[in-house]
Amino acid sequence: MAEHFLSAEPTHSRWNRALAPRLTIAPGDMVHLECVDSSGAQVRPGMTLSEFLKVDRGRIHALTGPIFVDSAEPGDALQVDVLEVAHKGWGWSSVIAGFGFLKERFAEPYLFHWELDGAVSRSLTPAAVPLAPFCGVMGVAPAEDGELRTRPPGVFGGNMDVREL
Repeated sequence: MAEHFLSAEPTHSRWNRALAPRLTIAPGDMVHLECVDSSGAQVRPGMTLSEFLKVDRGRIHALTGPIFVDSAEPGDALQVDVLEVAHKGWGWSSVIAGFGFLKERFAEPYLFHWELDGAVSRSLTPAAVPLAPFCGVMGVAPAEDGELRTRPPGVFGGNMDVREL
């Protein structure tokens, strides 16, 4: 089993089977992936709400890869074991007017910066919020040609936001 390292840059933000692999591995190999936040590294600590509202929404869901698995064929089922997900000490949450699960309840945009310390955040003092980072967007190349947005999941994976997966 070989070990590989893949930096986040360059990222992409569309599912597209025509993308050239950034890394080729053998079945059973281990890959250490560096990833950026979902904004494609556009959001930064201390960013104001007015700056946040100007980010390029076309870069949302920045993806690291693709990775080609030797001998994998279209239609194969791949088992990917995520052994660890680690944060870099900071994160963010936002509300975009008219967007998301509770869009009718939250009409005003909002940006919140989280300071992350090990397994907790104390950004909402006196509460200590436990952290459980996970991969929200993951998948394989889609069967069809063309570019697909990352927001809706598909049979190839995608924006699943399922920690238990």
